[in-house]
Amino acid sequence: MDKKNTLIGITLLVLAFVLMFTQRPPIPEEGPAREVIPEAFDDPATDETRLDEVPVDARPPSARPTEAETRAAAREEYPEDEERVILENEYMSVVFTNYGGAIREIVYSQFARSKGSDERYVFNRESFAPALSMTGFEGAGQNAVYRMAERTADRVVYVLELDNGLEIRRTYSIDLNPEPRRPDDYMIRHETVLTNRTDGSISVPFFGLNLGTALPDDTEARAVGPQFMNFGYFDGDSANFIGMNRFRGGGFLSWIGVRSSRPQNMIEGNDPVVWASVSNRFFSTIATLDDFGRGYVARPVELPLREGERTPREGVTGSVRFNVPGLEAGEERVVGLDYYSGPKEYRRLQHLDERQDLVMQFGFFGFLSKLLLVMMTGIYSFLPNYGLAIICTTVIIKTLLWPLTAKAARSSKRMMKIAEPMKELREKYKDNPQKMQQETMKLFRQYKVNPLGGCLPILVQLPIFFALFRMLQSASELRFEGFLWVGDLSTADTVGHILGFPINIMPVLMGLTMFLQMKMMPTATANPMQQKIFMFMPPLITVMLYQFSAGLTLYWTVNNLLTILQQYLINRQKDEIDLAPVPTVEEGSGAKPKRKKPKGKRRR
Repeated sequence: MDKKNTLIGITLLVLAFVLMFTQRPPIPEEGPAREVIPEAFDDPATDETRLDEVPVDARPPSARPTEAETRAAAREEYPEDEERVILENEYMSVVFTNYGGAIREIVYSQFARSKGSDERYVFNRESFAPALSMTGFEGAGQNAVYRMAERTADRVVYVLELDNGLEIRRTYSIDLNPEPRRPDDYMIRHETVLTNRTDGSISVPFFGLNLGTALPDDTEARAVGPQFMNFGYFDGDSANFIGMNRFRGGGFLSWIGVRSSRPQNMIEGNDPVVWASVSNRFFSTIATLDDFGRGYVARPVELPLREGERTPREGVTGSVRFNVPGLEAGEERVVGLDYYSGPKEYRRLQHLDERQDLVMQFGFFGFLSKLLLVMMTGIYSFLPNYGLAIICTTVIIKTLLWPLTAKAARSSKRMMKIAEPMKELREKYKDNPQKMQQETMKLFRQYKVNPLGGCLPILVQLPIFFALFRMLQSASELRFEGFLWVGDLSTADTVGHILGFPINIMPVLMGLTMFLQMKMMPTATANPMQQKIFMFMPPLITVMLYQFSAGLTLYWTVNNLLTILQQYLINRQKDEIDLAPVPTVEEGSGAKPKRKKPKGKRRR
């Protein structure tokens, strides 16, 4: 029976390993898109009317969803008469277009597109619309041709005059000499000024500003999947993120009606917006508004097929909505924002004052993730290699926890010593639980065993592991950083392929060290099934983390090696408590020993 269970377990592990590399996320089927329903539109007769209370056919044209808005697709071709201008500093080159009077793309001068490449990383190259272009505003969106009214080294201004007398003036500026490692390195200041140039009043349609399109980073699919690619917003109290899984539908929560089980081409809401973002694993664009936005729209974006691809990749885009009141003669309204577009680096984002660092998505143990990230980057400033920085961070953590884990290891060693007497106690007092508990506690006190001693180090280390896990998965500092044979610590350390299967060394080392660690640890249980479960843990964890970033598996491997060293020292160390053979229950429990009958002939 045990051999059969072992064979079943190995088979399941192999199947999990195969499925991990053959399963692809489903592509949403084409279906009816949800209506774009703005919170309100400005009309003298219906200032307080909600648009979702008005039939679609009765809404103004600017408030109806367009064909382009119902299914987002990235564009590669642009008009031949497009005029582009560039504002640049040491960190970025911002390319503007007269179509929409917006940002065509942003080139990050400090970041390569791929490891070893001279080509720079470009945000919004394949996009649904130019970044900060106006959406839902007929005649003023990405197809409208703006006139460039002003251009200097750090500033560009676009102007559009509509037939109804409304003037739209769009101004962009950057800092030419920003302070290093500050958000100003990648900050663009933008203002859209709406001016009534007529003698009467003008109503302004409910419109949005597009944040640009975030594309999957090449390392994202290999290391963590699309979990960090999302649209996010902060409502003043909490940050909310809409990931790709929300658009695809399904999932466990859909069984209980919490989320839709159907794919969605659009997700929108009417929450107030302090800032909004679109992000992938390492880069983020954050628009921090001068005044609250009045809702948002998020969409998946289908990207053009690359050569050799069978299924299209997907990006994500989104817009922040604004409800500008009607303008009287000569009156103007300003919609302003600070537009950060750059790396997701906590040391930069922490200087912003509206909790924009939440785009890092460190999770519940975020304070620990921030502390560990500061520690790792601080070590890197002395040892300029992130592999060594991860090792040093692991050693520091293990050193701080050493007294606690050593105490637990000694307790486990003593627990193994009294395993047999405990078994006898359970047999002797199986009908008297109270007496069994008293005798067991007496045994624990005698040998100074804490039955919960092994749990405390685990409870302490789990938050640290989860915090480090989240930090290493999204730290842009690790992107393209090498160590030994590892070419990129932010992704798996694949050294080759066999029949298309990736060969990753670091997770295998992690599994082997974990197996050796568990073999060295004393165990008080003699249950064969529990022992088999423990032995299955290393291969199971190896399968789960096989494609994760090498930085994470490096941490776990080093931690295992330090635990092995600690266990070796404890096993060689003489315990302060005399661990002489424990008397059996019959001899040491206070019960009278049984008399042996004298040998001899029986009396008849």
